[in-house]
Amino acid sequence: MIKIELAKPQQESAMTMSVESALKQRETKREYLDTPLSLTKLSQILFAAQGLRGNGNKLTAPSAQEQYPISTYVVVNNVVAKKNSPLAPGLYQYDNSDHSLVELQTGLFSKQLEEAAIGEQAWVGNAAVIVILAGNIQSMNQHFSEQPPFNKRGERYNYIEVGAIAQNMQLQGTTLDVGMVLVGGFNNQEVKTILSLANDLEPSALVCMGNV
Repeated sequence: MIKIELAKPQQESAMTMSVESALKQRETKREYLDTPLSLTKLSQILFAAQGLRGNGNKLTAPSAQEQYPISTYVVVNNVVAKKNSPLAPGLYQYDNSDHSLVELQTGLFSKQLEEAAIGEQAWVGNAAVIVILAGNIQSMNQHFSEQPPFNKRGERYNYIEVGAIAQNMQLQGTTLDVGMVLVGGFNNQEVKTILSLANDLEPSALVCMGNV
């Protein structure tokens, strides 16, 4: 197993952009420059998504009863690490226990994901990085089985968490001049097959990003 250590995330921002400014400037970006996204910026965005905070037992995004059903996968298309060495294109998983990327498969996946999108969504194929937020909806439904509608309530909490994660990423991306678009229109089964996701994981959103 190949692990890529990510840059230590900033807990205290050295940038001057306030939360209010980030909220004002945040907007969907579907067109990206043909330049590699830096691994340092990707590192900070992944920390914003699901990084460990506080004493290391809570994440940056809220989760219903701290169930944390979301797994974060990263399709790398055009990323550069230190000394301008490119990160191998492929599928990775974000490991927040030590803030690293775990290499799962090498290869190009972005065009396959574009084909799995509903309608014409060229930004999926052109993104430097695609983050896939996959939820264990079955476990959430089981955990909240006694809440009406019985055995179905957990699905709502899964998608609420996905929205919080995506917003964290977009606000962080705004401070870093990284453009993003949140994609919900795709064939779930095709995405699962392309990425070889476990049966209990359901792709809940794609977040495409690149330099703007």
